[in-house]
Amino acid sequence: NQILSSQTKPAFRMLAKIIELCPKSLWAQRNIDPHIWQQIYHILYALDYWFSHSKASFKQPVFEDDVNPVLGEESKGFIEQSEMIEYLKYVKKKSDDYISNLNPENVSGPSPIYPKWTNLDVIIEQIRHFQHHIGYLNRTLLKCKLEPVEWEMYED
Repeated sequence: NQILSSQTKPAFRMLAKIIELCPKSLWAQRNIDPHIWQQIYHILYALDYWFSHSKASFKQPVFEDDVNPVLGEESKGFIEQSEMIEYLKYVKKKSDDYISNLNPENVSGPSPIYPKWTNLDVIIEQIRHFQHHIGYLNRTLLKCKLEPVEWEMYED
C-alpha cells in the first residue's frame, strides 16, 4: 500500500498545482482542445469511477454547470477551478481509501468495476492514465508560453 500511495500522492500534488497555477483566461479557452478544465475533469472522473466499490456505488459528480468528462465531446458548461480543487480533494481521499484497503490477499483479486483486471491492474492503469494527462497539460502550458508544473518525486 505504501509503495502505491508513494506513486499516487505526487501525481495528485502535480495536478493540484496545474489547477491552481492555470490562468483563468486559459482554464476554459475554446481554442485549446480539449479544454484544460475538461482534461482535468476527465482524469478525476476516471479515478472516481475506477476506485469505486462497485459500478452501482459510483455517483456521477454534480456541478453547477452541465459538464462532460469525455474528451472530444462537447460540454455545455465548465467547472470552475475552485470546484475542481474540491473534486480533486474528494477523489484523492477516495484513492487513498481504495489503496489503504488493499492487502496481500485482495491486491491481486478482481476489480469490482472490471473483474478481468486485478485491483493492482486498476491502480497501475490509473497512474499511467493520470501521468499521461499531466504530461499533456504541461505541454499545453508550454505552448501557451507558461511554465510547466515541476515533476514531483515520491516521498522516501
